[in-house]
Amino acid sequence: MPTTKNYSQLHDKVLARPGAAERLADLRADTLTEIALYELRLATEQSQVELAATIGISQSAISQLERGSGDIKLSTLRRYLEGLGADLRLVAVFESDDNTETIVPIQINNKAQPIDVA
Repeated sequence: MPTTKNYSQLHDKVLARPGAAERLADLRADTLTEIALYELRLATEQSQVELAATIGISQSAISQLERGSGDIKLSTLRRYLEGLGADLRLVAVFESDDNTETIVPIQINNKAQPIDVA
């Protein structure tokens, strides 16, 4: 019969490994930057049907968009996010050899807003 360990013991054991805290921080940062569309929708407590009605597309189109089926048009992504109460802002991130990043806002139309990259 397998024995169980409590979370605190496992957590402490993992953190005791060399470099573990840094690796976990990197994973946490990656996870936060890759929030799925459906998670955003769920956070706003909207169903696919409600969001589809708000932005004028079908529920199946919302489902396909959230699954990442095929290429996503920026205009569709913009409408999806606007339906959730958010704006779409694009940036290009250039990484250099010294691990620094240059972030450049991408303007697609005249509605682009300045981006705070602090």
